[in-house]
Amino acid sequence: MKKIIFEIYSSLVCFVAIVCCSVWLGMGLYGLVGVLEPEITLDKWSYEMYQPDYPSPSLMAEPFILGPPETMEIKKPEPFLPKSDKQIAEERLVNYELALKSEVRKNKQTLFKSLIAVFICLPLFFLHWRFVRLS
Repeated sequence: MKKIIFEIYSSLVCFVAIVCCSVWLGMGLYGLVGVLEPEITLDKWSYEMYQPDYPSPSLMAEPFILGPPETMEIKKPEPFLPKSDKQIAEERLVNYELALKSEVRKNKQTLFKSLIAVFICLPLFFLHWRFVRLS
């Protein structure tokens, strides 16, 4: 009876290790793609925001209120000085590069987390697989 329970336990650990390893490998591959080509994994909003045909954020400026209106003082926005198209394009490129660097960093973190998880799952699998084979 104990042998059967031990076999079931070992088999279940092997199964769970394979499932976890598969999930983490998929996430790791996505992270690797994001490190190599961050434009692919950049979210839709961030990507569109830095495209030339996207409206300039300065054109959409509105007063920002923190908290309920009765508790906050509403300040009038400072006078708006329009920027040239060249300045807007330069700012977009700089901000786009920052967004890509941030995306690469996020994907590197995902890749390292995946590698750690896989390196934990594989020894568990091989150890318990050995138990299954010996039983």
